[in-house]
Amino acid sequence: MILTKETIDMVKLTKRFGKCYDAQEVDSLLDEIGEAAEKQYKELEQLRSVRAEYYQMKNQISEALLAAQQAAKDMLEQTRNKCDDELTALQQQKITLQQEISSLERYKVLEIEKIRRDLEKLLGDSKSD
Repeated sequence: MILTKETIDMVKLTKRFGKCYDAQEVDSLLDEIGEAAEKQYKELEQLRSVRAEYYQMKNQISEALLAAQQAAKDMLEQTRNKCDDELTALQQQKITLQQEISSLERYKVLEIEKIRRDLEKLLGDSKSD
C-alpha cells in the first residue's frame, strides 16, 4: 500500500456495536499503514541519498569545468604572450635585416663608384700611353 490521502479515504472499517470499529481490522490497518510508512520512509531516504550524490557530482563537475575554463584561459594568455614575444622578436629581426640591406646597398653603391673610378683611371692611363 502506498500512503496517500486517496488510499486512506478508500479504507472502510466495519463498525461493531454502533460506533466502535472492529479492533482486529483497526490493528490490521495500522500494521499495513506502519509497513507502508516504513517502506516509503526507506524510499525517501534512498532518494535523499541519490539527491545528495547528484549534488556532489554536480559540484564536482562544476568545479572541474571551472578549472578547465581557467586552464584554457591561462593557456590562451600564455600563447598570446608567447606570440607577442615572437612577433616582437621577428619585428626586431626585420628591422635589423632592413638595416643590413640598406648598409649593403650603400656598400654596393660605394664599391661600384670605386670600380668606376678605378676603370676611369685605368682607361685614362691607357689613353695617355
